[in-house]
Amino acid sequence: MENMRKYLAEFFGTLMLVAMGTGVVIFVGTQAGPLPVALAFAIAVAAGAYAFGPISGGHFNPAVSLAQAINGRISWVEFIGYVVAQIIGAFAGSAVIFGFMKAFGATAATIKQVGFGQTDYNTPVSFLSATLIEAFLTFVFVLVILMVTSKKNAENSALAPMIIGLTLGALIMLGLQATGGSLNPARSLAPAAFFAMFGSSTALTHIGAYIVGPLLGGAVAAVIAKFGLGSEED
Repeated sequence: MENMRKYLAEFFGTLMLVAMGTGVVIFVGTQAGPLPVALAFAIAVAAGAYAFGPISGGHFNPAVSLAQAINGRISWVEFIGYVVAQIIGAFAGSAVIFGFMKAFGATAATIKQVGFGQTDYNTPVSFLSATLIEAFLTFVFVLVILMVTSKKNAENSALAPMIIGLTLGALIMLGLQATGGSLNPARSLAPAAFFAMFGSSTALTHIGAYIVGPLLGGAVAAVIAKFGLGSEED
């Protein structure tokens, strides 16, 4: 029962993250600059962390869960459950966005033109450079998460969700023009899959960078946090 509550928390947190974040990408766009998009994701992750963090830790991201598993904060069985819940939550978030678009009377052609807030990269950004950019962005994000939620920072635990949200927002602004600033395999997979259903599979064919990069960045952050910075020490 306890694990099911954790998985349910991860489902709803990831649903919120994808629905709120990609919803702003679609309905507000980037014409006003990266700030609205970055703020949407920042607020979503902070709100989710405050709401669901006491239950599951508030990961909402397979890269974060991988780092937590490497450092022993969750078991590997829990890791699998977390990732499944996050992916299902991300697809549910994209489904909510699809429902919003249908409520506005969007046709299939319009939806194909607008998309689902999917992340992608274009020339001159290559698969390798996109992967490395996502790895670096996620490394910084996960390293901050591991350190602000470490036992050493217990006195600042109430501020952790806000700090994590602000960090995510800043990193999304940094990476938005290059890769879309995903830092999250689940966040990229669901919109890309929905977009492919409407006949545009480019984002889905590039999904490797948004899986390998964040997972690599999260794993490196876990090792450095644990062995270099003592994140798991009292």
